[in-house]
Amino acid sequence: MSVFKKYGYWINSGKYTAIQKASTLLIGIFSFMLLARILGPAGYGVWGLFLVITSIAETSRTALIRNAFIRFMHQADKSEEPMIQGAALTLSFFISFIMGLLFFLASTVFQSLIGNPELAELLRWYALIILVSSFFSSMEMLLNAKLDFRGVCWMYVIRQGLLMLMIAVYYIFNIHLELYQLALFYLLSFMAGTATGFAFGRRHISWNFQNLRSWFPKLLHFGKYVFGTNISSLLFRSTDNFITFHVFGPALSGYYNACLRISNLIDLPSQVIADVMFPRVAKYNASDREAVKSMYEKSVGAVMLFSIPALLIVFIFPAFILRFLAGEQFVVAVPLLRITAFFGFILPFLKQFGTVMDATGHPHINFRVMFFAFLFNIGSNLLGVHLFGLTGAALGTAFTYTVVFIISQYLLHRKFGISVVNVFVNTIRLAREVSAVARLVPKTPRA
Repeated sequence: MSVFKKYGYWINSGKYTAIQKASTLLIGIFSFMLLARILGPAGYGVWGLFLVITSIAETSRTALIRNAFIRFMHQADKSEEPMIQGAALTLSFFISFIMGLLFFLASTVFQSLIGNPELAELLRWYALIILVSSFFSSMEMLLNAKLDFRGVCWMYVIRQGLLMLMIAVYYIFNIHLELYQLALFYLLSFMAGTATGFAFGRRHISWNFQNLRSWFPKLLHFGKYVFGTNISSLLFRSTDNFITFHVFGPALSGYYNACLRISNLIDLPSQVIADVMFPRVAKYNASDREAVKSMYEKSVGAVMLFSIPALLIVFIFPAFILRFLAGEQFVVAVPLLRITAFFGFILPFLKQFGTVMDATGHPHINFRVMFFAFLFNIGSNLLGVHLFGLTGAALGTAFTYTVVFIISQYLLHRKFGISVVNVFVNTIRLAREVSAVARLVPKTPRA
């Protein structure tokens, strides 16, 4: 059996997700390169923390609805789909309205806590942005549930691409860029992405708002654990960011945030696999032990095929990577980059652990593990910063990742028989299959 037939679902379903992630990655890298040079470490530190806060808000809203919506769309009768769609859209907007109001009212509180008026102004802008992003999120969920990854791909490409073009104009013509202007561009990019989503998703839309009281509790009951999990996970992954900003100020926090952005590149393949894997695993239950075991081991094994070489490159050439992506000012962060690169290596295991637990109806287990990780990371970061300064935040987070990795693999093995060894066996097997295919490709004859 050829590698294309054997992995047909993943190749066909994943190609648009891969294009989406790769294109948004390249656009994101280019935008990061420009912003790091335009804003400098201090300005980028403020913008980076703003993105962390808004990511927590976006994930909070999406977590309450997304996985429950996709699972019910696959499990419920066809006649119930319009009611599920209507309930999810209404719930998304209602949550966004409440969160936007809270952000607007609490922006001055953030200013007094963080001591940065620019951040407070950005958060007031976000009170409007989150309303627009609720429609963006709703269309993305619908397209994912319908396995229309092409539409999702274009939503993100348009959104990210427009933002990059606006930033590039300011960079090319050497125009001074204020952070509030960047927030306005952020809003416009969400509007463009949402319009793209509606264009692709019109044929899937069948909203029915007549039975909201029946579906609200169902979505929230399933989503409450996913919500707790994602919030705990984001807080866990953002603890070092908040601590470095509070203790060392925006400039040093900018160095740390830049390293995290670069190390997240190693995690890109797992994001592709996770987006494709959840709708697939949502068809299974906990009793489908062998199917879930095989899917986890093969999917993470495939991710490792990309993550291991990326990790080695970051370890060997950290100064070159920082100089090329962020500029000469950021080269001093080489020790931080080497440590944070380790995060990107562990994340695929944790991300697919969450995908398996949520999709097979065990979101409470995922929530407990991530909430423990969040609490543990606070202690390890505070201790690390006290002992080693800025580098200690990275060391503390690396230690937390190691502990959570051990716990998650124990739970996966106990529940589904999943083995870490088999993950790397699949990596080697897939590498051989890809190599065999490459050898079969006819070479172009020399002239």
